[in-house]
Amino acid sequence: MKPPVWRLERSVYPHFVRIQTRYRDEDRLHHINNIAIAEYYDEARSVFTREMFAQAGVSERTRIVTADSRVTYLAEVFHMQPVEIATGILRIGGSSYEIGQALFVGDSCKGVCATVFVHAEKTGATPMPAQLRAALETMRIRVPQPA
Repeated sequence: MKPPVWRLERSVYPHFVRIQTRYRDEDRLHHINNIAIAEYYDEARSVFTREMFAQAGVSERTRIVTADSRVTYLAEVFHMQPVEIATGILRIGGSSYEIGQALFVGDSCKGVCATVFVHAEKTGATPMPAQLRAALETMRIRVPQPA
């Protein structure tokens, strides 16, 4: 399924993490394998989440669990090409939020990822702390308005 065109634009994302591809991520076809690309998104989400928790002043022990993650591969990525993972917030709910990401080599978008996280205690989903919600609001993806 193709993502909306605006998801492929660098300008809509507020946060970027540069990741150097690794030789060990290359497969027999000489491109970066799908699992490694999923790891790149995960690494960028980790950096993003730590920064959001610090901005919100909430403990890194705040329990956020992954409910869903979808990666869409749009083009091959090759070793020795550094990539940038762009990240922002697509949606904020009562106890959950969705992170949208795109993988760029230069200005070319090679794929997108969407991951839903849930704030949860041992008993199940619980409302997010207000300060975390406020921090996430500052990192919303800027969806272009139709002309």
